Amino acid sequence: MMDPWNLARPRIGVASLVQETNTFSPRPTRWEDYTVLVGEQAAKSLKRTNTEFAGAFSALRRMGAEPVPLVAAWALPSGKVTDEAFARLAGLLDDSLKSAGSLQGLVLSLHGAMASESLFDADSALIETARRRIGDVALGVCLDLHANVTDRMVQLADVLVGYHTEPHTDMASTGKRIARLVTAVSYGEIAPSMALAKRPLLIPAEAMRTDVGPMAEVRRLAYERAAPHMLDVSLFPVQPWLDVPELGLGVSVVADADPTGARSLADELADEIWQRKERMTTPRLLTPDRAFRMARASGVKPFIMAHTADCPTAGAPGDDPVMIGQAALHGPDLVVMHTVLDPSAVDQCRAAVGQRVRVEVGGRVNPGASSVVVDGIVRRVGAGSYRLAGRSFTRRQVSMGEWAVLQSGFHHLLVTSEPAISADPATWRHVGLDPDQADVLVVRSCSDYRANFPESAAEAVTLDLPGASGPRLEGLRFRNAPRPLYPLDPL
Repeated sequence: MMDPWNLARPRIGVASLVQETNTFSPRPTRWEDYTVLVGEQAAKSLKRTNTEFAGAFSALRRMGAEPVPLVAAWALPSGKVTDEAFARLAGLLDDSLKSAGSLQGLVLSLHGAMASESLFDADSALIETARRRIGDVALGVCLDLHANVTDRMVQLADVLVGYHTEPHTDMASTGKRIARLVTAVSYGEIAPSMALAKRPLLIPAEAMRTDVGPMAEVRRLAYERAAPHMLDVSLFPVQPWLDVPELGLGVSVVADADPTGARSLADELADEIWQRKERMTTPRLLTPDRAFRMARASGVKPFIMAHTADCPTAGAPGDDPVMIGQAALHGPDLVVMHTVLDPSAVDQCRAAVGQRVRVEVGGRVNPGASSVVVDGIVRRVGAGSYRLAGRSFTRRQVSMGEWAVLQSGFHHLLVTSEPAISADPATWRHVGLDPDQADVLVVRSCSDYRANFPESAAEAVTLDLPGASGPRLEGLRFRNAPRPLYPLDPL
């Protein structure tokens, strides 16, 4: 601990390095895929956003600490991070810490499910980089609820917490929680004990909701059973498209000077989740024709169809065009809005604004997808960044690269050069479309649409389609994960 005279206004660094890896994705994560903000640029750009960085930064200021903005780098989920990109990330963190000078603490935001070409547990390597540079001052790590928490993470950090919500809406408040804990450790007000309980369990992404269902029950139990000196209880139903040796559900508990109590509660809650495992199943999956029949019978607008199997925010490429053909077949008279990733198709459209084109789209990255031909009018094209508007990652600045809106009859296809976050209404409005005017909105999302389109969520359906982020976990070929592993094996 630092001397009290040196903590009148402790300097606490804030850094964020986030990428979620889907090891089944055919598209690697390169350095060019990252958005990188350094120092005051990060603090300014992320101000008032629903991010851990912004939450921690504002909380530290309110508590009288001096927040030191270091670096914020993030990429959409995708395949393994290339070794070159990971080396640059680690170097960026190390250089920013070195330049910051003396710190009394560090808030480090990670996803917790990052794997590189050479490292199964890349997040631990980043924590180790930070620990090596800052020494024994307070180090707090905050993680996504889908993190694959490892023993090494717990050993390296003083405190570790995760989101409490799925769909995620508490990113900023998670940053505030970790900032308060790091400050308390810096002042010597708490002596944190951490425990991690793991279970050989994978849960489909669609069954992890913390507002209703089995996981919500355990989340409530966590709040009820935590004694006053329990500083945080986080549930980590790991994202399931991650083939690594320590894969499995985790429960972490941070207690004040009570390692036995932390261990007991972590095990107790992990067992509660295990006892509910047979209820944590994928909701009914619908074929596209059945989904369109339900859309016609529904009074909800937009009627949401979730193409979860090719979801960019779960690491899949987002270039499977299967729903283009299905919409033409089953909903030619409905206003349908959907997306597809295809840089070459965007280039063709950009040269023909206002004209009718016949363009082949999709299937460039995903080996299981075939391209389709679209005959339509290029209504508009564009590029540039915009800010998300939904409850998830509110005000986060993002880009889908260059884009084009192609209209074929009543259908509006957003073709992008980089993956689009179709579960956020701002994405559609950025390109001149109003998602509330759609009869059917096809989103490449596992759950965020529930937070961002709450009026549509109750009747939303999950499509029964294959892909790198598919809900049928038994179809994935795991080579590195520990076995047995439920539901892949009988347990």
